[in-house]
Amino acid sequence: MKTLFKGAVLSLSVVLLGGCSSVSDSLSGIGGSAEPLKIVAATELEDLQPAIERASDELGFDIQLSFPGGTLSNSQALKEGAFDQEFDATWFATNRYVDLIGASGKLGETTKIATSPVAFGVNSAMAQQYGWDQRQPTWVELGEASQSADFTFGMTDPATSNSGFSALVAMATAYADTGQALTENDIPAIASPMSTFLAGQTITSGSSGWLKDTFLEQSNRANAIINYESVLNTMVEDEGADITVVVPADGVVSADYPLSTINGSEQQDQVAALAQWFAEHPETLTDTFRRPTTANSTLPAALSRQSIIEAPFPGSKTITDALIDAYTNQFRVPGETTFVLDVSGSMEGERIALLKETMSDLITGDATTELANVSLRDREKVSIIPFSFGPHEVINETLSAVGSPSRNHVQQQIETLHADGGTGIYDAVLAAYGESIGGEYIPSIVLMTDGELTAGRNYQDFLAEWNALPDTIRAIPIFIILYGEANVAEMEELAKTTGGKTFDAINGDLDEAFKEIRAYQ
Repeated sequence: MKTLFKGAVLSLSVVLLGGCSSVSDSLSGIGGSAEPLKIVAATELEDLQPAIERASDELGFDIQLSFPGGTLSNSQALKEGAFDQEFDATWFATNRYVDLIGASGKLGETTKIATSPVAFGVNSAMAQQYGWDQRQPTWVELGEASQSADFTFGMTDPATSNSGFSALVAMATAYADTGQALTENDIPAIASPMSTFLAGQTITSGSSGWLKDTFLEQSNRANAIINYESVLNTMVEDEGADITVVVPADGVVSADYPLSTINGSEQQDQVAALAQWFAEHPETLTDTFRRPTTANSTLPAALSRQSIIEAPFPGSKTITDALIDAYTNQFRVPGETTFVLDVSGSMEGERIALLKETMSDLITGDATTELANVSLRDREKVSIIPFSFGPHEVINETLSAVGSPSRNHVQQQIETLHADGGTGIYDAVLAAYGESIGGEYIPSIVLMTDGELTAGRNYQDFLAEWNALPDTIRAIPIFIILYGEANVAEMEELAKTTGGKTFDAINGDLDEAFKEIRAYQ
């Protein structure tokens, strides 16, 4: 890194003053009239914004971070040229996905800034029960606890989130136990133990932030969470979470936070200077519980008590795609998804046509994003409740593979939908709670409405009946797609109350909103 920085300094003709020993001293005026250094970063790095502001002050040039998405979606956007001429550097959790999708040619010089393994945050009483507060368990030991049914956890969807993706790779590699990177041939052999381990998953999410908040606010839904070690320790430090951070002893996949120049940028000197600044200020990284790559850095006690073994990473996207497909349709706990769909008169015309087309894509396997296929999954229990003045007849089916009679039946029912009548939102939502059985499923409700309430129970009526439901039923989140003239404030309150989330399609794409929700189901 010192060699890289030396080249940057020479190219800028910086005069080193006597006694100058750091990048901040030698480059105190580098930014003068230069353009800002624009970095596209993964959302999990937002907590380093204060460090960036300090670096900007000390280095003498403006540094601007943007957080358009997570590491996987940002990597895909990089490949498609979305950041060309707009940004000077990338700062993702890792560049592994960039390499897998063939986008590494977009990047130039790269410096790994810090590391943070994907780990478990386990309810402290449970960690003590198993002795994990004194030693690091293996993945097999964690799986045995999951099999006992008292160890449950939340994890982000590996098709859309790097923390879930990294956890899945590390778990699969440990169970394959070949001493080598996972291969496609290993995947069938690990189906049974992987399914047993993942039987303990009770929460899935497309967002690490939503997963963390749900875990903190709804402690009855899971007693552990999978996330970056840095996030888990910050939960303890800043939010008082009663968890013990547990790093599996036999291999993890760590974020390594590479700061990489985007080819074509003329700001490579500033990128190099920023990388060196972090090397000289490791405390800015350990303050957020990340492990600096600088040799001999002093780690806080929360990090130094656990050792890290890096699991070998698969060598091709074919392998990771096969693993994610197996997770989606075979390994994970199936979803129990109830769609509550507004078919009131205001949906007539283009709106009802688009709704039917969107639902059709989900059913037939044609719903895809840049990252993954997000269609309804094999084994998923699906209920569809169309509503106008009140709920219509419920469409129920447990789905088999694409093209199966179960999917054909649901597709035929969707084609019969037509728009007419008023909008009885809360009667339909309460009917959805009546359809949920929980048990060996991850349940969720999706409400799509394009208007305000005009019929049936109001929000206060709903709350009175919802509060009387059993805890296991009230724990089912409602994910709401705001469309048309929906009452935004009331719908956001409904989502917040039930532990769900809103997705805005009022000025956007209804199809994309349905797809985005799939990571939470």
